[in-house]
Amino acid sequence: MINTGIEFLDKQIQGFHEGLIVLYEESGAGGREFGLTLLLNNAGKLPLNYVSITKTVEEVKREISLSFPEMKKKADINIVSLAEYYYRDSIVPMRWISEKSSLRHLKEEKNVLSKIVEVFDGVEGIVFLDSITDLARVSKRLGWSALIDILKGFKAVCIKKGILLLGLLTANVLEKSLEEELFDVSDGVIVFEWSFDRDAITRWMFFRKMLGIMPILEKERVMKYSVKIDPSQGFTISRLMRVL
Repeated sequence: MINTGIEFLDKQIQGFHEGLIVLYEESGAGGREFGLTLLLNNAGKLPLNYVSITKTVEEVKREISLSFPEMKKKADINIVSLAEYYYRDSIVPMRWISEKSSLRHLKEEKNVLSKIVEVFDGVEGIVFLDSITDLARVSKRLGWSALIDILKGFKAVCIKKGILLLGLLTANVLEKSLEEELFDVSDGVIVFEWSFDRDAITRWMFFRKMLGIMPILEKERVMKYSVKIDPSQGFTISRLMRVL
């Protein structure tokens, strides 16, 4: 089991089992912050990895520092950027993505999916994948089945090596049937959504699917959690809603 470091949550579920968990997020609803907080809370305990499909290393570092400006933990996170492979066949000039010469990358036959397989051969501990949505865009050129096969492979590797993989998926970008296929491949799906009331805007989180966890939540009659983003603690849970 790998703890989230979010005390309220760990008291209930004792952490996550190794495997593939999809963080299904309405934009800005907290899925990204959940993944980053879990990484930072496990600093010094497990190897930490951030794999970005489209962001450069500099963008990832900026994102972490601006997301939680008051968090004093300096986590040793292995940041891997596949941006050069993602944009190689696009209209985006490579000089915008990298200051290094990109001739080597232009000559390579590897695409994003083949390169990410190479990356996963060398990772351990916890991996935050940003994002499955971007991988899905790549799959339009390489075929949807290629993405599903890759995710199934990731899941097998995670179980074999004891890795927790958190993959971010933006809500309502893909067709519903494609989303369902992604959910089916995963060990768990955590949904992050907005609620707009007349007097308040609230972030909510709930477990749609989670191997080994759902029986605990059903026993506790937990329906969903109200969440907040704290600059010093990261992702936090403020209250929960139970089924009566």
